[in-house]
Amino acid sequence: MLASSPLLVTSQREVARRLGVSHTALQKAQRAGRIVPEADGAWDVEKVRARLADSSDPVRKTAALVQPMPAAPPTTATMTPPADPLPRAAQNTFHDARTANEVLKAQERRLRLDERKGKLVDKARALLLVHRLAKEERDAILGWPARVAAEMAAELGVDAHRLQTMMDTRLREHLAARHDVRVSVG
Repeated sequence: MLASSPLLVTSQREVARRLGVSHTALQKAQRAGRIVPEADGAWDVEKVRARLADSSDPVRKTAALVQPMPAAPPTTATMTPPADPLPRAAQNTFHDARTANEVLKAQERRLRLDERKGKLVDKARALLLVHRLAKEERDAILGWPARVAAEMAAELGVDAHRLQTMMDTRLREHLAARHDVRVSVG
């Protein structure tokens, strides 16, 4: 009989009473997946105590969770513990979660500080500036044949218009071949 076993109880309220915590706290822990009833619906008080102790804030633990109550000798109903529904890797402790949270907050503070110091720039703004610079440079390169063709033609003794047209055509071909160059800011 489950009700007569000192370690297995049928009521979540009874588990709460034995552990010295509120029924609401146990309901929240169950919803969060920190505790689960046995396959038959009964509650193993010691197992619930251990799961709560592993996943609770150490500062807020009640004395009942820190110091287990003396256990009665095992009965046949409690000798073989049921399989744990969650693998150990999925059962992060409160300490692990708090550590991860503190690391994340430290990284965010570092990013804000770097941004204030001018070490970080806005990605969209940087890409816009690079695009604008590339366009200005392309326009300057395309204007170059018109500026120097007459002088070069005089030195070479060729037709200035023909030289400018050839230089312009070759520069456009060169720039078209480099059209797929992309700036990637990861």
